[in-house]
Amino acid sequence: MTNATAFSFIDSHAHLNLLPEGYESDKTLLRAMDLGLEALVNVGTDIERSRESIELARKFGNVFATVGLHPGEAHHWSDELETELDRLASSEKVVAIGETGLDFAWPEPSREIQLEALSGQIRIAVKHDLPLVIHARDAFTDLFRILKNSPLPSRPGVFHCFTGDLDAAKKALDLGFYLSFSGIITFKNAGELRDVIASVPIDRILVETDCPYLAPVPHRGKTNEPAFIPDTLSVLVEKTALPGDLVSRTILKNTKDLFKIP
Repeated sequence: MTNATAFSFIDSHAHLNLLPEGYESDKTLLRAMDLGLEALVNVGTDIERSRESIELARKFGNVFATVGLHPGEAHHWSDELETELDRLASSEKVVAIGETGLDFAWPEPSREIQLEALSGQIRIAVKHDLPLVIHARDAFTDLFRILKNSPLPSRPGVFHCFTGDLDAAKKALDLGFYLSFSGIITFKNAGELRDVIASVPIDRILVETDCPYLAPVPHRGKTNEPAFIPDTLSVLVEKTALPGDLVSRTILKNTKDLFKIP
């Protein structure tokens, strides 16, 4: 496996506010910065956690926030919630709307309310011209139908923690989205997903932790944190078959371009 510890990176999708007791945000960031972290996008999954993300962005200069309602929380969707998300979207250092999307792995929340919540967040993204952070699980057909038939922001967004097949990757790319890969690509049983990486243009790839979840090999079973990004980045370098410095610089630029991070 290629050594990627010398490369600069941005964690494009993290939940520092969900780290367990004993993990302090400042120390967690410092550990990652020692390994090359330049910035981190902390992702909101409901109103409270969106506010927490904004507070983290206010506290730390290299943290940026998103605001949104996770599809697993779609049963909370209402006109009042949409109004509040719309208000939060104007906050300083908010760089995207989400995490939104569709997750049909479980019968609840209903498909209808998930579709309503997604459509509402697309409206907010278009209004503020902020990219979407998309969560997709067992729902690619419906998701692509909605995205294809909806107005989208000028930078459509990113499919976070992408685990789809090559066909799904091509459809997302055709709509103008980036694909973000997590520690899942280091797992032994992720061979097909690693093969997809080889077919994705390097200028459309992001890297993420989704911390505190999905710690990469060799940290499986542990709480995930931004300092583990180099393990995932190493696999991206390996599968793109390009020089490590080129891969890391391109992914860094992709992330800055998408989220307008200075």
